Parts: sequence; C-alpha cells; structure tokens
Amino acid sequence: MNPDIERVPTGIPELDAILRGGLIRQRVHLIEGRPGTGKTTLGLRYLIHAASLDQRCLYVTLSESREELLATANSHGWSLDGIAIEEIMPLPPDTASAQTILLPTDTELSALVSRIADTIGASGAVHVVIDSMVEVRLLARDSAHYRRQIIDLRQRLSALGATVMMLDDLTADGREYELQSAVHGVVTLEQLERSFGAARRRMRVVKLRGGDFQSGWHDYAIKKSEILVFPSLIAQEHRRDDDALDIASNVANLDRLVGGALTAGSSTMIVGPSGVGKSTVALQYALSAVQSGCHVGYFSFDESESTLRSRMVEHMHQDSASDEQRRFHLRRINPSRISPGEFIWNVRRIVEDRGARLIIIDCINSYLDVIREEKSLLLQMNELFSYLSNMNVTSIIIGAHSARLDTSKEPDALSIITDNIVSLRYYEHDNVVYKAICALKRRDGRHEHDVRELRLTDAGIEIGERIGVPVDEVGVANLET
Repeated sequence: MNPDIERVPTGIPELDAILRGGLIRQRVHLIEGRPGTGKTTLGLRYLIHAASLDQRCLYVTLSESREELLATANSHGWSLDGIAIEEIMPLPPDTASAQTILLPTDTELSALVSRIADTIGASGAVHVVIDSMVEVRLLARDSAHYRRQIIDLRQRLSALGATVMMLDDLTADGREYELQSAVHGVVTLEQLERSFGAARRRMRVVKLRGGDFQSGWHDYAIKKSEILVFPSLIAQEHRRDDDALDIASNVANLDRLVGGALTAGSSTMIVGPSGVGKSTVALQYALSAVQSGCHVGYFSFDESESTLRSRMVEHMHQDSASDEQRRFHLRRINPSRISPGEFIWNVRRIVEDRGARLIIIDCINSYLDVIREEKSLLLQMNELFSYLSNMNVTSIIIGAHSARLDTSKEPDALSIITDNIVSLRYYEHDNVVYKAICALKRRDGRHEHDVRELRLTDAGIEIGERIGVPVDEVGVANLET
C-alpha cells in the first residue's frame, strides 16, 4: 500500500472505514449492482458531501432525466444545490432516427466517450458521477471494443484530476468483467430477497488498486435521509484495557450454583423451554449490574418492550431517567426487518458508545431467523463473543428448547463455544408443575451439579433446595409418589 495516496470521503463514514479512508483521489471507481440496490443514491450522497465542502461537483446522467434525479434526492430530503447535472443522450437525435437496423459504429461510441470527457473537462468538476455505464456498453460491438474505450475514458478523466464514480446496472446478457478490469476500484452492491420481511442489502469492495480495504461482505440499509453501512466485525481490531468487572446475580444461591459471579468477558447460555424463566434469570443479572452502576444492553427479539417493562425493568428506575442517565438500554429487534450486520452494529454502539459491561440477547432462536440463509451462526457468534471478550463485556445468550441439549442442532450447537451453560426445565410433583435450574458448564471454574428448584416470585428469584430426583430423557423429573 502506498502511504502517499490521498483519500476522498464518500460522505458515508462507515463506508470510508471499509475503504480505509475513502476513495482514492483522481482515480476512477465503479459502483455496480442490479437495479434497486442504491447506486444512484450512493452517488448522490457522495456528491452532496463534496458540495457541502464547496468543491465543484458534476452528475453526468445517460439514462435518468434531471427531474428524475431531483425527485430521487427529494425523496431523501436532500438538496442538489451546488451540484451540476448534465444530461447526455447516448446517441444524438439525428443519429438515433437514422439508425434503425445497422449496429452502432466505432465512431458513435468514440463520440459518446469524447462528449463525456469534454463535458467533465469543461465543468472543472473534481468530483464526478457517471450514470450509467450500461448505456455506453450498448454502443460497443464487443467486449474488446468496449474495454478500449473505457481505458481511453479512464485516462482522460485521470488527466483532468477528477475523482470519478461510474455506476453500472449489470443488466447485460452474460457477465463480463471488462469494466471491472479497466477501472481503479470496484464496489459491488447486492440485494437479497427473503421469504418474508425486508430485502437484505450488502456490499463488498472487489478491488482498490494501490489501496488497502476491508474485504468481505458488509450489510447496508437505505433510510429516508441516509445510507447506513455496517462493516463486518473483526474482533481482533477491538480491545478495551480498562478494569475487568465480574457480574454477580446478587442471589446467593444462584451465584453458588453457577460457581460465583460471571467472569468479565465470558459468555453464558441460558437454555430451557418457553415460559420457564430464562429471561427473568437474565434480567436478574441485568438488575444487579445496573445497581452497581454499569450499563447493560438488552436485545429482545421476541418480547415487546411493554412486556419486559412490566416485569423487572421497572425495578431499574429507568423510566424517570434521561437518556444520558439511563443505564439499562432496551432494544426491541424485529427479525424480519434487520440484517445480521445491522444487529451486530447495534450491539457495538451500546458497547462502544455507552460503555456497556453486560449484553443480553433474548432469544437466539429468533436471531437464527435473521441469519439462517447464511448457515453461519457459529462463525458469527464466535466473532461476536471474541469481540465482547476483548472489550471486557460479559454476554448472556438465551436459547429456547424443549428437550435435553443436542449440540448437533441449532441453537444448542452454540453451547459448544459459550463459556457457561445454565439449564432451566419443568418437573411435575403431585400433579403440579414446578421449575428447576442447574449449571451444566463453567469453563473457568467449578460449579454445583445439583438440580435445584427455581421459584419466580414478586420479590424476585428464589433458588430452593436440591430436588434429588433423577430426570428422565425429556428433561422432566417425575416426582409422583
């Protein structure tokens, strides 16, 4: 990597982070993707940011009209003041009417390339967007012809000193890479439809000639007034070296059962059937952390905010606190409207912006629905656990299941990479259903092996005596006499 290369911000800070500072100045970059992936929006955002710095900007449109561009900007609440817009027809009107059967000639393509370069040169713009290259490709008789003209255009634009974004729709029959190979940098945008819920958008940097970048796919979202990019998590790039803080539940019998306070940076999985009290146990740790002055992030995929607030959250005295004073940060996550990258980015914001010491995910079964198409639960969660551990953040993951642990299936497979496992279950005695709790694993120390009664009362959690009766195969102790 050349340290003397200058970078140009795109106006999207997280995209600049992926690009290690932004686009390379005075180079030609390709933004490619199918229609609807947000190429025009990204191009406009780039120019709007540059115009805000009083730098000369130009949008060359070969397909959309000025009115359509203004409408797109208006839909985001953006103003295009300070941005020149030039409409260039791929073929002059007289040529278009004259050629109805013959294929386009070399002269026509060369003339279009010259008009684009001359227009940019006359404008004096230092930031340029050309939309879209598919219109240029239609005038080329073959890929070699197209590549020669693109290289000529690239050289002319570089000589003008402009930093250029070329947009391409990828609508040609048969994928060809002559445009990718001819430019300095390539960013690919992709939109994936899901069986239910919002489409998922993601991007990756294919190349950045002479510059460093973060490889891999990164989720992004287009909001009304902004493009939000969520860089994929690299745990080893993050570390917090302040004092580690172990987190106890402040329920003596529970702390004794699991082998003491949860070690800072450790991960704990609480598993059990629906309604057995998993969330309540997790909230007990959250309450203890808040009372000790720590920030806690609670990400709920299943329960509404009002349901959680009707339980133990009211004991945290957060309703009367201002946003700056609040220590319990409850985030309701809709699994049908969020991408894996956006979820992890939300976790990072609570950790890095609020200094959270405890993160709770409730429950992992619903998070599976977010990333099921990738089949990469263990990889993503392992990276998240590593990140939280590096940041001295304790994590609690809640998983629902109705039978004993089966690590060959999700979400139980996640228990392999967690440090601690706490299991909750039901058992029956005299035709009454009770709850039980036990610790199955503690990686950094010893824990009790007893199965104890769990009682959820108005006063909080109570851990009773050892049940002392064997548990059958489905995890239900039969105490009938």
